[in-house]
Amino acid sequence: MKFFSAVVLALAATASTTSAFAPAAKFGVRAPTFELEAKKSIEDIADELKGKKVLVRCDVNVPLDGKTITDDTRI
Repeated sequence: MKFFSAVVLALAATASTTSAFAPAAKFGVRAPTFELEAKKSIEDIADELKGKKVLVRCDVNVPLDGKTITDDTRI
């Protein structure tokens, strides 16, 4: 019984000093674990795709004023 009381008292003392919402001891930016490759063009992968079927997704959400493109940087 004495051991149980000691454990309860230790947990109670610890619980009052810690919070579930307290920030972590180590806070900062992590170093990247991998490097990104440069984007490839169709010409870069033409040999790999020769004779294969390819599904191409095109985003046509370009700002228009009637039939005129107003911002061609988003193409």
